[in-house]
Amino acid sequence: MAEFRISDPILRRMVYAVGAMGVVAFAFYTIGLLRNSLQVIINILTPFLAAFLVAYILAPVVIALQRRLRLGRIMGTLVLYMMMLMALFLLLAVIIPKVVSELIAIFEVIRAALPVLLDKLAQNPYVSFDAELIETIRQWIQNIQIDYEKIVSYMLPGLKRLASGGFEVMGVATRGIFTGLGSVIGFFSFLAFVGIINFYLIVDWEKIRPLLTRMVPPEHRGRVLDVAEKIDRAVGGFLRGQLTVSLIVGSLFAVGLFFMGFSGFPALRNYSFLIGSAAAIGGFIPYLGALVGVTPAILIVLLTGGVAWTVKMFSLMAVLAIFAGIQAVEGFILQPRIVGKGAGLHPLVVMLALIAGAQFGIGGMIIAVPMASILRVVFVEFYWRRVMEREGGLPAGRRPVLNS
Repeated sequence: MAEFRISDPILRRMVYAVGAMGVVAFAFYTIGLLRNSLQVIINILTPFLAAFLVAYILAPVVIALQRRLRLGRIMGTLVLYMMMLMALFLLLAVIIPKVVSELIAIFEVIRAALPVLLDKLAQNPYVSFDAELIETIRQWIQNIQIDYEKIVSYMLPGLKRLASGGFEVMGVATRGIFTGLGSVIGFFSFLAFVGIINFYLIVDWEKIRPLLTRMVPPEHRGRVLDVAEKIDRAVGGFLRGQLTVSLIVGSLFAVGLFFMGFSGFPALRNYSFLIGSAAAIGGFIPYLGALVGVTPAILIVLLTGGVAWTVKMFSLMAVLAIFAGIQAVEGFILQPRIVGKGAGLHPLVVMLALIAGAQFGIGGMIIAVPMASILRVVFVEFYWRRVMEREGGLPAGRRPVLNS
């Protein structure tokens, strides 16, 4: 039977593009039909997904501890858990209170500085603003008050929903019980449950690969293991690498702004911990951490009152220099050497994956980025390689590179 082939390369690529869009549209339509069922399944599996992801990230750390300290698997896992408990204690006792206090302080600074800025804009002859509108905004800003009790009352039900996300089946039995302190207890019970599952997964981690290997038919085992190894390298490289990069970027911002506070602009030193934490959180999306860090730093420099404009301009240039330096370090050193080119995901792909995963709750967000990495490898191995070979841009057998 003759093979059907479109000779015109432009028309062929258009047909491929239309076909790909059709497949994507059909996939979204199918997911929409099954959304409720998928959400129930993901909610039930949330603690197992979280535990598996943590075990996947930390299993190499346990293996390294075993080799370095000559420990057994269980003892190595217990040592890692002790380190994690110390980190959790540091997070709850030092980091979170420090970040919250700086967040409250920066809110008060912005609330005090914005009316002054609006008054200057109203008096500027070159800028036309409605005086009534500016006065309304000023009054609205001045009337803003932080009700800490209300914030806590909103956070506790959120903890309850997060804690009960993986235990949807028990929702009827526990509804109305997890309120106030009970929500916090439920949240930490959820973490403890995840920790127990994670412990057993790490202990038996090296038994998982042989078990999965035996489940693959021998005639397909070589190809499946090759693709699985590439998936492991892509997913593990991105998760471990990007977490490391985000911590380094956040630390660089915190340290840089802290020492910059001694050069004539102490406000940056006061909020360095908050800005560094924000940069570390935003750094999970490639190249976003530096942008998240520089934005509040610039706002602090511009909105801080009682400082000469010459000092502000010097501080602004120093902040931009720190931003450029961190961006260069991340782009030319951290991303290539820690994350790796083959594991990289485009920032827009990461954001799209997180937004799509959020539609299915916390469990969806947990698996969103790993699924994006897996789909990327599958796309390259089973489609992009053949396209490149067919178009003559890749010798047969050579691995294609898909820039992301």
